Amino acid sequence: MVASRNVLVVSLGLALGVGCSNQPPASDPSSASGATPPPTQPAVTPPPPVDTATPPATQPSADAQTEATTSTTPSAPPEAPLTDEQIVAVLDAANKKEIDEATLAQTKAKNKDVKAYARMIAQHHTQAKAKQAQLAKKLGITAAESDKSKQLTDETQQAVDQLKALQGADFDQQFVATMVKDHQTTLDLLDRRILQDAKNADLKAMIEKDLRPTIEKHLKDAEALAQKLGPAGTTGAGTTSATGTQAGQTGVTAGSPGGQGGVQPPAATPGAGTMK
Repeated sequence: MVASRNVLVVSLGLALGVGCSNQPPASDPSSASGATPPPTQPAVTPPPPVDTATPPATQPSADAQTEATTSTTPSAPPEAPLTDEQIVAVLDAANKKEIDEATLAQTKAKNKDVKAYARMIAQHHTQAKAKQAQLAKKLGITAAESDKSKQLTDETQQAVDQLKALQGADFDQQFVATMVKDHQTTLDLLDRRILQDAKNADLKAMIEKDLRPTIEKHLKDAEALAQKLGPAGTTGAGTTSATGTQAGQTGVTAGSPGGQGGVQPPAATPGAGTMK
């Protein structure tokens, strides 16, 4: 019994000794206060060197941008060639334009020479219209409308409406100016399109040998008459000039007997197939 008690005492003493020897070490003062150590700063990498030899990109100038835009803008497509059927319709519309304008001038014009010129234009274009219709029938060509013939029809109405609004010398001057413009436009149309596009040999020969020379003569007559009228459009209005107005002096042909105002009618132009 005594021996067992001694063993127990020794065991308790050993346990106490071991417990004392396992005391935790003193903690770090910073850890004890709960403070978080500062984070470590990352190493700073120096920026790469700048290459000063390379120039910065430049914006294109306004002129360069405009030029580039212009160069890429598609041009207007060329006009399609006129067929013989369309050419016949264009000639008919052009004849009607001159007939309508000249018919009005015969009643409204005050200048004798202007009246004589209008009478000639109406007569020639009426003859030309009939002659071209006969040729088209002979060749079996049926007139077909085109943008050009429709344009001439619209221009006819506009020109007639404009002339109707004028009186006296203003009418005379405007009518003659219209004749100059019309005939020049027709010559350009013949040379640049119609004579190049016409396929039928007979139709082309009529235009080239008969129609074009007559239109050119009408243009010269209108230019001479415009110069005679002057800016005011009153020179010789309703009277014969002091020296007598001759067809050779003014370039105006009456185109029919009984020319007025001293305008001498020349011999009729053979085959005056005229558009304008």
